[in-house]
Parts: sequence; structure tokens; C-alpha cells
Amino acid sequence: MLIDIHTHVQQFNKEDLDLLIHNSKIANVEIIIAAGTTISDSEKSILLSKKYEEIYAAVGIHPQNILDENTNNYLEKLTKLIEHPKTIMISEIGIDIQKESPELSLQKDFFYNQILIAEEYNLPIAFHVRNGEKEALEIIKSANIKNIKSVAHYFLGNYDYAKRLLNENVYISVAKPFLRDEELSEVIKKLPLDQIVIETDSYPQYFKKNRQRWTEPKDLLLIIEKLSKLKNTDPEYITEQIEKNSKNILDL
Repeated sequence: MLIDIHTHVQQFNKEDLDLLIHNSKIANVEIIIAAGTTISDSEKSILLSKKYEEIYAAVGIHPQNILDENTNNYLEKLTKLIEHPKTIMISEIGIDIQKESPELSLQKDFFYNQILIAEEYNLPIAFHVRNGEKEALEIIKSANIKNIKSVAHYFLGNYDYAKRLLNENVYISVAKPFLRDEELSEVIKKLPLDQIVIETDSYPQYFKKNRQRWTEPKDLLLIIEKLSKLKNTDPEYITEQIEKNSKNILDL
């Protein structure tokens, strides 16, 4: 069984989503996590989880989307979303430092507070970091993230950063950039298999004219194939170990 630990499938229209689910079944992808980026997007994840057996919801506010909606009482709103039986993760949260990003102090508050709510409800987190590894590590340590299970979503960092995350009991999530980035591949090669999970970060790619080239959960097979070659290990064993890791994180 394959588990896509991070997607945004709630953003697909019904026709494209039905095709995605069909393709996922063929590829033996049995669990797909739909990660919210705002309160309303998290609500969509939950609605989708009610309609599709394969889909589970993750709720959270992405650092780039903090100002997209009214976030007054956002922790209270997230708490209500957590009550749904198919909400099994807090995501997508984190730090994103770019010119157009919300103020860093605000991002830090949101990241820290969402970690605390995950700890309160004993839920795992998946976090996003762009240009903010130092800041993210500071928050991870101050929030004592070792108390919960956590995932470094769409990992693109170097080996030193990976080691620091592993020391905090963080799982490293491998996505499709790993397929073409040899420097990243060398980092992943050094990591213990029992702290690796996989994802596609799937979202509607309308900018691609060929629908067949959209990233979907089925592409987890490509990641398994490369991991198998990189670690010189049977793909079935890789699949079994990553399934075990993912189920351990998600408590499934």
C-alpha cells in the first residue's frame, strides 16, 4: 500500500478528482492526505474526506496564506475542525520567507501556536519551510516538537539540515524534485529509511496543457522506484517500510 502524506486534492474539480482517484487505485495508493492552507481550504479537505474513503483531512494555515482570510480566533476555528473523525493531521503550517510573505513575527506566532494545538490534541504535523530553516528549527525546539510526530514536507534541504531535523524526531518527506535533483538525491541516500515518508504535493496544474503530465498520487511509484535504486533495496521492502512509517505518524 502507498500513502501520499501531503497533497492538496481538495483544490481539484470533481472531474479531475475522479480521474485522480481512479489513477491512484491503479497505483495502489490507498490513503491520501488533503492538507488545508486556510480555514476555508481546510473545511474543503474535511468535506472531501466525507465523500472519498481514501482521503483524510489535514487542517492548518499555510504561512503564505495567513492574510488571505479573517484569522480572528483561528485556533478556536481549527479546534472545531480537529473534532471531525477524519481529521488526522495539522498541516500545512510553517515558515516561508519571501518578499511578498507575511511578516516573519506573524508567521512564527502561527507556526508555534499550531504546533501547540497539535500537541494538545496529540496530532502529527507536516510543516513547510522556504528560506527559513534557522527560524523553523528555533521554533521546533522551543515548542518541543519531539512530543509529537512530525513531517518535514517536500524536503529540499541539505544534509546538515536533515540531520538537525532527524535529531528532533522529524520524518523527512520525499517528493518529485528528488527524481531530477542529484544533489538532493545524495542527501536522501544518507537518510535512514525508517525516517522517510513520501508525497506528491498534488494540486491542479492547469498551466500544463497535457492533463496526463499533472502530478498526482500515482507518481509515488516513481519515487519508490528511485529510492529502490538509490538504496539498492527491493522496491517492495521500500514500500512496506514507508507504509509502516506513514501509519506510525498518522496513527492508522
